[in-house]
Amino acid sequence: MTAYQGLSSAPSTRATKASAFFGALTLVAFFVVAASTTGSRTLGAPVSQTSRGVRGVTGLGGMFRRSSFTSCSRRAVSANAEGVAAAGDRIKLHFKILDEEGEMISSTEMEGGEPIRFTAGQGQMMPGIENSIVGMKVGETKTVKVDPEDAFGPVLEENIVKIPNERLPEGVGVGAILRMGAKGFPVRVTEMGETEATLDMNHPLAGKKLQFELNLVDAAVAPPALKELSVETTQEGDGETFPKTGDTVTVHYTGNLIENGQVFDSSRERGEPFKFKIGVGQVIQGWDEGVAQMSKGQRAVLKIPSEKGYGQMGAGAVIPPGSDLEFDVELIDITPSE
Repeated sequence: MTAYQGLSSAPSTRATKASAFFGALTLVAFFVVAASTTGSRTLGAPVSQTSRGVRGVTGLGGMFRRSSFTSCSRRAVSANAEGVAAAGDRIKLHFKILDEEGEMISSTEMEGGEPIRFTAGQGQMMPGIENSIVGMKVGETKTVKVDPEDAFGPVLEENIVKIPNERLPEGVGVGAILRMGAKGFPVRVTEMGETEATLDMNHPLAGKKLQFELNLVDAAVAPPALKELSVETTQEGDGETFPKTGDTVTVHYTGNLIENGQVFDSSRERGEPFKFKIGVGQVIQGWDEGVAQMSKGQRAVLKIPSEKGYGQMGAGAVIPPGSDLEFDVELIDITPSE
């Protein structure tokens, strides 16, 4: 499953044990990281593989924060009767990032045209957006000036480090952007010496005063979040053959958002079952736990709370942060581990 994760607006976390990650640097083409693309893998692709791969690059990285999220657990989200955004509402927002002089850096409408979706007042977005969205009316547009602390954070010296040149991918030069570690934190090469290079793990917009032009597309009352994983059988299996940790399972699945029923991926539509090793972290936690409860031939609906799905980061443009998920899964076959 795709495990696309946006970056925190608190870059200091990237410096923690940074030297341990430098064996996994990957070259990237541009200089800003995305929180709004899904990458080339389907939602059936292993989490661990996707998170290490080179992902799409846009200008909206770091908009989402790492914090507790509230998600939706019903197929319909009722509209806010007053049309005014309030804490706890499910928000759809278009916005532009402008520099201090008003020149546009990036826009959600440039990144495929889809508004971002999040729950207001839950710390999912950086403070410059969170503090400005509550009280806005649907359809309203406003521009706010934002200091670095409420945007991409200050430039931190501890996020600037040196490593031996031999640890870098081939062909890297000053200005290149690398992915660091399993979570793919972006780092910029700022200097190249004869024996070592200087890497900057601060976000490219860190330390900058910015303007956000916000356009509130929708504000809706979000239902309560799912509390726990559930497995609802729709077709009985053999009741005897269950997958064990390390076994390879073959499944067909269709995944949709519980809040509105929108399908975001389906192996059935592709006509190709998906295989993964169970219990070893190749897929989201809800799949590891849910499919383990199924026997060969069983078909079931897995209802997965956000914290056992894609959590606070969501998955690009197709799975908003804090989304509860529903998967119609059929366990076709089990290959025991050797």
